[in-house]
Amino acid sequence: MPPRDLVSRVTALQHFTAADADLAPAAGLRAYARHREDLRGFDDGITLRLIGRPGGYVRLEQWRGMNALLKATHDDSFLPHLSSVTALATVRHELAVSVGRMPAAAPLTDAARVVLVRAVVESEPARFEMDFGALVGSCVTAGGYGGSDLLRSVVDPRAYTGVLWWQDPESCDRILATSAYLDRRTKLTGTAEVTELHALPLESE
Repeated sequence: MPPRDLVSRVTALQHFTAADADLAPAAGLRAYARHREDLRGFDDGITLRLIGRPGGYVRLEQWRGMNALLKATHDDSFLPHLSSVTALATVRHELAVSVGRMPAAAPLTDAARVVLVRAVVESEPARFEMDFGALVGSCVTAGGYGGSDLLRSVVDPRAYTGVLWWQDPESCDRILATSAYLDRRTKLTGTAEVTELHALPLESE
């Protein structure tokens, strides 16, 4: 795992749940994303639609430092855009830092399929981080792999979000069915309560 950098880059995660799955806020989320991406200090970001969870979306944004994120969040133009989304969906916010970013074969913004590994670690976080690294190791040599990042909550150190992405859906499905991936995925549950979410980039739909 690369050295931790808790200052120069932070990730904001926003979980959107539509009040009515038939009136999903996709258009509002796209406009919201475009506004955020134009703000100073924004580094990278993607909006995801959760597969199998109607009305469920996740927005991941990487910012060049905490000050940049604070300025963007406190900008007067932010509230109207956020309000346009919250009129249709509830929002839960998280702040995290990377504790395990691996060199990517393709940027997250070019992903065709994304897997989020949500974990709550009650003990041995170092072991969990190593086990997640081993999970990533089962993916990197396969064709179509895009990259990965392991995020740890700033507020709750027990909470992790692992992000893995692929350049095409077929490669993702193939890797997730291998015994190597499944074995490593099972091993994560030895130190954490784990939920795996599959998602599609909203921008590509």
